[in-house]
Amino acid sequence: MTINSYVDQILDSPAHVFDKIIDKLIGRNLQHAKIELKRHLPEVDIVLFEAIKSILKDLHDEEGMISRFFYNVFGIELRKNKRREQLIFLGSQLKTQHSKVKSELSVAHRLIERLALTVIDLERLQEGFHGKNIYFQNQVSINKSKFFLNEIEANILQLKECQLLLESKYNNLGDIEKIYDTLLKKIPRYHELQLESHLLLPSPVKKRSSRR
Repeated sequence: MTINSYVDQILDSPAHVFDKIIDKLIGRNLQHAKIELKRHLPEVDIVLFEAIKSILKDLHDEEGMISRFFYNVFGIELRKNKRREQLIFLGSQLKTQHSKVKSELSVAHRLIERLALTVIDLERLQEGFHGKNIYFQNQVSINKSKFFLNEIEANILQLKECQLLLESKYNNLGDIEKIYDTLLKKIPRYHELQLESHLLLPSPVKKRSSRR
């Protein structure tokens, strides 16, 4: 169905039909975007970062070039080093936190795309009303079209404002992700680190004790 056909149907229908169409176009995208904007940015774990940097420095000072080469390339330890065990443990925490930041980046990116597509749909509908305006012969149709156009414009502005805020958050998340990524790649054989699944799970909700 063409935009002009949609416009004709909307103008011939009660106002609540227009509201349903707008709700269908927007869906829950705006609601989800607002929820995402309320969520605080993840903070860089300074304590974890400093601990990993300290261990990396100690390993570099304690191990020779050949020892580091064999471990980095083949995963073979010429001499057991407790610091490496500590690094694997802390590195897993770092990788888990890094994965959570990347997940938030992905969510923000999808929401930005959905808002952008919704704006395009509303702008097409807006153009359809503008194209019809020149053919209106009575004041009722003119007033109805003007009201709908104002509603569409208000929704477009709200979506664009939300989109800009999300893009700002996305950029900030990107900066945080780069910080994690840079340190993670300094850990020998970082790609073999295992995610700590218990850190990825949401905190359990405590049940309220019922009083009798």
